[in-house]
This record gives sequence, structure tokens and C-alpha cells, in this order.
Amino acid sequence: MLYKFDKLSSKLDELGYIKIIGNGLNKMRRDLTKEANAGNIEYRNDGIYLLLDGKEYKGYMYHKHPNISRFGLPKFHITNCQAVQDQKESGRFDDNYFWQNTPIVTLEDRITHQMHEDVELHLCNFCRNESEETYATTSGFFESIHEKMNEETMEYELDIYGYPISPINWYDISKHYRFVKNYTCEHQSCGIQITDALDKRFIHVHHKDGNKINCRIDNLECLCVLCHANVDEHHLENFQKERLKLEIKAFIQKYETQLKALGNIFLNR
Repeated sequence: MLYKFDKLSSKLDELGYIKIIGNGLNKMRRDLTKEANAGNIEYRNDGIYLLLDGKEYKGYMYHKHPNISRFGLPKFHITNCQAVQDQKESGRFDDNYFWQNTPIVTLEDRITHQMHEDVELHLCNFCRNESEETYATTSGFFESIHEKMNEETMEYELDIYGYPISPINWYDISKHYRFVKNYTCEHQSCGIQITDALDKRFIHVHHKDGNKINCRIDNLECLCVLCHANVDEHHLENFQKERLKLEIKAFIQKYETQLKALGNIFLNR
């Protein structure tokens, strides 16, 4: 029997608990009003900062309960702009916003209760005019933070596989990159696109220079598991692990016809 804990999740949000989405504390959603009342929110010209346990996290805010069916997706805000001030003056601001720092969000329509999974929001025009930032979406927001990080001077917390989880989170970056690339293999002899939600695990993100800490966009490449296994000798050796061999086998069994049509050079190796 499967259980859904939607009400529990909402209650934890209401009580102000940290909601961890993915691995680590880098990817968070918090109730903006509760954090502001606790003195943990600071508005700046380049973002809305959450101050937590002696650290600060750059994020944005967006409406908790949008009427998407009537007005479309809400805008996100990175400053205390004129639109935000107008809502404060009319009493429509408090308790109506989330603070978040992810490239994509999940929304529930206030009227229809339809869920909108993994959507990117567009920046409020007032915020755009009042800030020096040049990005237009939450994905752009995420990339702007990502690109400014200096790998040479930054200290990283790594997981057991050597991937960074703080101050940047590899699992968030990988999910976002695959989403932007439409779960399509970028290898020149492949190009397969995976649309089945359960099979998106067959699309990996590869570090071109082999450095797992170098997560800059120009160092990443979407590869299907078959192309990833054959990208170089090091990967050929790594993919001899039984779990990965089974993943490749399952991938080929399901997508062999498409791989042949695309002319994947690794299919018969």
C-alpha cells in the first residue's frame, strides 16, 4: 500500500521546518513571511538572501497559491520591487510567498489543484528594471550563481563518490542540466531523446575534463548511459560494475531499435 504525505509536507512548511529537496541544504524552500519575521530575510539588488545558521543563501520568492488556470504561471521576484511593495500595502503579501533557490519549481493551482511539475518561472519586470541581473528565468538565476563560483578558492563538501554537495550540489545541477537539454544524448553519434519519465535515469551528465568539482555549464555534457560508458578508457573501466552493466543492458533492450536508427557506434561493442 502506498501513502501520500501531502498534508504532512504542508504542515511542516507551515511550522517552519527546512524542506530538503534532493541532497543537502543547498536546495531549499522556506515560508518567506516566517523567515522574515524571524529576521532571516535580507533584500538586496541581486537577490533575496536567507540567513540560516551563520550562512547565507541567495534565492528568490514566488507566490504560494497562484491561479494558474486564469493568469498563467506567476513571476518570481529577486528584489523588494514596486509590485511587491504594492502587495504589502494592500495586505496581500504576508503568508503568500515561498523563498526558494532552485532552477525549477513545482506549483499547485489554487483553483483547480492541478500540479505543475518542474516549471521555470520568469522574472518580474519590475525586478528586472530595479536590478542589474540579466537573466530572465529561474533557470537563469540558478546558472548565474553557478557561473560565478570560483573553483580555485572554494572549499567543497563531497559525497562518497567525489561529487560536490556544498556549497554547490551536483545532484541539483545534474537534474537541471538534463531538464534543459530535454533528456537528449549530446554525443555526435547518438542523439537519442528519452521521454519516458521512468527511463530518464538512462541519461547521465558527464564532466568533460573528468573533474567532478568543475560543474560549469561548458564542462557538462548529456550522455545516454551507453555513450557515457564508452566516452574514454576510464569510463569503460568504471562501467564494468555490475549495477552499471545491468543499466546498460536494460537501456539497450528497450531502445535498441532507436539506437540502430541513429547509428550509435557503441551499440555492438
